[in-house]
Amino acid sequence: MTISFRRCRFRAAVGLFSIACLAAFARHAPAQPTYKLEVKPNLKPLAKLELKGTHIARSDVKDDPGFRLQYHFKKEGKSLKTVEARANPRLEIPDQTAGTYAVVLELFYPAYKGGDKQKGEFKAISNELTYRVEPGQKPGAAVKVVLVEPPKSPPDKPKK
Repeated sequence: MTISFRRCRFRAAVGLFSIACLAAFARHAPAQPTYKLEVKPNLKPLAKLELKGTHIARSDVKDDPGFRLQYHFKKEGKSLKTVEARANPRLEIPDQTAGTYAVVLELFYPAYKGGDKQKGEFKAISNELTYRVEPGQKPGAAVKVVLVEPPKSPPDKPKK
């Protein structure tokens, strides 16, 4: 019985000594720095989307702050689907029914506001790629995806 009592006393003494050492060293240790999550004003994230057959491919993001990236698909002006893009630099178009579609790469910009709503917003960081899906010649045939060129703005008139 005396042996187990001695072990308990020894363990308690070691535990108290350990706590005292940690407390003494913790005063002198520097604290972890805190970082505010934001997109710095000098960073201008930018990427390029391309149509390759029935796939959408994105370039690497220049000045990437590392927040969530997503493809935002629209069909005839209405939001259709968002797909996570950071792990998918190339993906197949999500809807292959006939129609005109647009896709843009968006980056999440965090904001620090009170309340329980999403704190931040998604902003476009790429060109908007517009494409048209045309049905195949025969039922069951592969669809045809055609790039739709954006309308060109008229050239500026020279000033007199």
